Amino acid sequence: MLKVVYSRLTRQWSRYALVVLCVAVCAAFMTAALGLASSLTTSLASDLAAPYKNADAVVQSTDDEKAPAAADAQQIRKIEELPEVRSAWASHGAPVQAQGGKENSPSVMGDLPGDPSLLPAELTTGELPTSDTQVAVAEKTAEDLHLGVGDTVELTEWGIENGATTQYTVSGIVSQSSSSSLPDWYATPGGLGHMAATEAPGLAGGSSILLRTDGSLSQEQLDSLTTEVNRILGTGQGGQPALSIKTPEQLADDALQEMSQGTDVLAIFLALFAGLSVLVALLVVTNTLSVLTAQRARELALLRCVGATGSQLRRAVLLEGLFIGVLASALGVAAVAGLVALLNASGLTGSLTLTLAPRDVLVGFVTGVLLTVVASLGPARRARGASALDGLRGSRAADGLPVVRIVFGALVLVAGVGALVFGASQHSPGLGIAGGLAAFLGVVLTSRAYIPGMVRGAGRLLPGGIPSRLAAANAARYPTRTSTTATALLIGVLLVSTVLTGQHVARVNLLNELDRQSPVDISVPAQAGQLSADQISELEGLPNVLGVQTGGDLPSGAGATIDAEQYLNSTQATDLRSSVADILHVDANQLGGALLEKASYVSVLDVLLTVVLGLLAVAVVVSVLGIASTTSLSVLERSRENSLLRALGLSKRQLGALIRREALVISLVATLVGLVIGWAFGVLGVMSVIPEGIAVHPAVPWAGFGLILVGAVVVAVLASALPVRRATKLSPVEGMARAD
Repeated sequence: MLKVVYSRLTRQWSRYALVVLCVAVCAAFMTAALGLASSLTTSLASDLAAPYKNADAVVQSTDDEKAPAAADAQQIRKIEELPEVRSAWASHGAPVQAQGGKENSPSVMGDLPGDPSLLPAELTTGELPTSDTQVAVAEKTAEDLHLGVGDTVELTEWGIENGATTQYTVSGIVSQSSSSSLPDWYATPGGLGHMAATEAPGLAGGSSILLRTDGSLSQEQLDSLTTEVNRILGTGQGGQPALSIKTPEQLADDALQEMSQGTDVLAIFLALFAGLSVLVALLVVTNTLSVLTAQRARELALLRCVGATGSQLRRAVLLEGLFIGVLASALGVAAVAGLVALLNASGLTGSLTLTLAPRDVLVGFVTGVLLTVVASLGPARRARGASALDGLRGSRAADGLPVVRIVFGALVLVAGVGALVFGASQHSPGLGIAGGLAAFLGVVLTSRAYIPGMVRGAGRLLPGGIPSRLAAANAARYPTRTSTTATALLIGVLLVSTVLTGQHVARVNLLNELDRQSPVDISVPAQAGQLSADQISELEGLPNVLGVQTGGDLPSGAGATIDAEQYLNSTQATDLRSSVADILHVDANQLGGALLEKASYVSVLDVLLTVVLGLLAVAVVVSVLGIASTTSLSVLERSRENSLLRALGLSKRQLGALIRREALVISLVATLVGLVIGWAFGVLGVMSVIPEGIAVHPAVPWAGFGLILVGAVVVAVLASALPVRRATKLSPVEGMARAD
């Protein structure tokens, strides 16, 4: 049987090409999703450990609600006298504002350790400060402020009225792995004193004590050292929280555990979307392999006639699936590994280093293999039960209606819709989500009952007359195949339309509610004076400004109000406020109104929409591959029929139009069903999530739906391109002579 399988796959590899591509995409997506989650987790762990990455141990408070105790210079010296400790450093910091930097965007100045090896940054240019008038600056900050070694910079104490201003000379530039958790400036303790005469809560004072030891310490040594440090600092008694000593790795792990509560939320989130693509691929691959097995009826019958048993035929089909799965999964995983290496080499990922853990590669590979093996089970079972006589006659098993599945799916659908509607009426997110998932499953399970009939009906409604009807009849000739193909695309469209509708309805209703509660977008303070006619004209001419009100019912303390477009994001809103401030010659912070608050909601919803649609795109791509595969195999199956039509006078152009219409019918039916159901799911889902008291009015994202419909037409054209070319190149004589 191995020789039979090998011969089949090598001689007719083109029939399996789309299956291989489909499985490869799924394996690649699963690998990439897990790899991205691993990379982000590793990067986050690195950022969390950045402040003490060069330390061997870190002293911190065990009470998260209380700040760690500060240590004075004498206590630090006593800690350094302990046998296990070589050097110690209690880091301090103060918020500062650099001249020429972004207004109201403070940075942090930190002090230098006595042992330079404890500094969580590496000197790249110049030298570390040696006097109280020198500073070292981080690379990113130096680049933003155009600073180099030898330049001077004025730093002002931030957050304190009439804070001190000191001029420093840049002695060196340092690089650091994390800019978010490390100081931007480093000075001597005396240099930091110029900026920390008055301590600012949360930024000044001791935050932790970094220790350099004689080597790695055992847990017993760490426990003993902890006792001694608590004794020196007087902590752990008199109501003060005790201090603990851990390695940087332990602190990073603890922080990650606390943030994720022991669960890799990101990995689960990405794996859910990868699982969705696997579900769609399973439908596509099962459909394709079933068609290929049906087309081999004569071949399987001949094998039965020469002595092959049903079990051997079943194993042959399973071996085909296994071989395809191994090949496709290896290609998908290899593609991701190559892409990761390319992105890391190009520097496009910035400070993020992409990695692929062995677990990620293994899960992606196994997912692809299991996908094809599971998809092969149905065709393998039918191959095992194939009749030698029926196969030689060229007959196929009846394409019957799966009554049990449809009845079960209908029950699940009714229950899910009921739960979804009830959850929407009671504003219950949990019930709404559960009902939506059940209803989604019901739609998928019952697709065989309504898709073929809708395909036939679409053939009558589409322009083109008899060719359209013939195309619909060809598509509906094998209802199981057609419904499975349409369902694969329906899943993608349904989810995309649900997300689009949910985002659109949530945005419209949230902004309407905010407009009701806070109708003023931008409020001009009365201190700015009366607006001149030129200023009003300039304001009204700004993009996204709807109107300017200078009299009548104005808010208290306001001299004028400005009404802006409703759907501005944070960037657009900030730019508009800056433009208004420039025209009025006031500081942007003096302007009131709810514009920025409204824009923040818009930005969050837009980001979520982009992320989710990007992840759903993989499922849509797999669906497109499914339509292409089914159309291609259908053309192969009807080679004789198409050749007969050509012999009777059908032109190549007409034959190509017939095949394209078939793909178009399937795509449009799946798209329209997905849009309608997705819209209902999106509206009800938002109603279940939004709190009671906020009225939710249904809305339709016409622009998004229009793009989806256009996409359905494009999908049909692209999916049918190769089958049309193959069918029109085949001569009528050659097609009539072909064996089934």
